[in-house]
Amino acid sequence: MATIVKRVVGVLLALVGLALTAVGVWFATQLGTSGTAEFAVHPATTDPVVVGPDVLNRVDADVVVTATPTEGGTVWMALANPSDANAVVGDTKHVAVTGVSVSDWSLLTTTTGTGAAPELGAADLWRQQDDAKGPVTLTVQQSGAPETLVVKTDGGQLSSLTLKVTDKSWFVEAVVAALIGLFLLVAGVVLATSRRRHHHADVVVPPVPAAPAAPGTIDPDRPVGAEDGTEPTVPLQVPLDHTVVASPLEAPTAPDPADGPDRLDGHDVAADDVPDAPAAQTTDPHDPHDPEELTR
Repeated sequence: MATIVKRVVGVLLALVGLALTAVGVWFATQLGTSGTAEFAVHPATTDPVVVGPDVLNRVDADVVVTATPTEGGTVWMALANPSDANAVVGDTKHVAVTGVSVSDWSLLTTTTGTGAAPELGAADLWRQQDDAKGPVTLTVQQSGAPETLVVKTDGGQLSSLTLKVTDKSWFVEAVVAALIGLFLLVAGVVLATSRRRHHHADVVVPPVPAAPAAPGTIDPDRPVGAEDGTEPTVPLQVPLDHTVVASPLEAPTAPDPADGPDRLDGHDVAADDVPDAPAAQTTDPHDPHDPEELTR
């Protein structure tokens, strides 16, 4: 059960990461390193076009508006307070820009009102206005928000209306979103494809053998004859009869009678010259248990 839940979570993470990566990469390529977003519409109309503050003042960056008429036409464009602009346009027929679409970078518009619009340039309420034969560009600064923009053509139709906004932080945010999405994608794939690990049996560690005895000591458990050269040496015992004892455990060997005095070398001693060993006393002269000692 835990494995199924882990794989489901991994698949969900992978899907979210894939979507976030795709969106981040798409925004980064569309905005460019300068972070410029450009929205356009082609109304093809002679009616006034009104852009309200919900579009012009939606971001903190300045908005550059460009209006292009058809060939031979003239464009008039002006900025005013929203209430003043609505009062001049009124309920006459006009095209209102209601928002933007990021999917195709276009301006969303709707046509409302009836009747012909009055002479807009004659009103004394515009904060900034410009007119020319051909494209006209006007920059809307956010310091004067809120504002409404009104565009009107003369001698032709309005071919296109473009709004351009530049914010370098948008490109950075798009790259960060792509990196986060890539991380989630990799994490989800690893989590979904990981297999359950089997627990292996505990490894039996053999016991550590006892440390060998220190040099110069006798190990009671070692067999006889298993010397390694570290045992203490036993001095060679040479008796007076020059019998060599090879080992303390071996009995001395008597000399051969055939070896007489003639076989003795300069270091040997004659048998007659060797004094006899004193007789062993059977009674200690001062033994308190001696009868003679008790009668004294």
